[in-house]
Amino acid sequence: MRRKPLMLCVLATVVGFEVATASMVFAQRPADTTSSSIASSESTTKATVKTITQQIAELEVKRALLSAALIPAAPAIQDIERELQSLRKRLVQIQPDGNKAAVNIAVSQALKAKIAELEVKHALLSAAFIPTAPTVQATEGQVQSLRKRYVQIQPDGNKAAVNIAVSKAIKAKITELKEKRSLLETKFSPTHSDIHSIDAQLRSLEKRLLQLS
Repeated sequence: MRRKPLMLCVLATVVGFEVATASMVFAQRPADTTSSSIASSESTTKATVKTITQQIAELEVKRALLSAALIPAAPAIQDIERELQSLRKRLVQIQPDGNKAAVNIAVSQALKAKIAELEVKHALLSAAFIPTAPTVQATEGQVQSLRKRYVQIQPDGNKAAVNIAVSKAIKAKITELKEKRSLLETKFSPTHSDIHSIDAQLRSLEKRLLQLS
């Protein structure tokens, strides 16, 4: 019977320690939850900014392409202008500076990629049509409009960067056509119309590549 007080004392000490430990754990949880919420919010904000920036870049390219054939007051261009204003306004609400530097980089890259794509298309069309053909003229006009917008976004007029992108795209197309020609040579004679067509495209691409160097 004399041992009971000692046992009760030990038991009380253990229970007290467990309660104190539990209290510390629960006390830490609100801070952990708050930290997690902040991280989640920041991640969501970054994703939103990235999405809006990409949308702006795509619309800038679309507007430049339409500007090659339409006047600024045309409904289609005005619609894009309104969309761009709305997106830029949303960015300012998220970031005071409107993420301007990142937007300009994204737009420049998108314009550069489209210019390279259309330069290749123009060279291929030039192999089949005369320079005054509507399709050739339309593509040339789009390239010029895209280049003009690029210079507006990049005041230093980083023309070299655009030409490097165009040269890279042309070289890739030349490689692709040469591989296709080699395959055709195993099936047809050198005078076959498909091979002649590829030869004309290669000459046109190589001519444009030389102009860029």
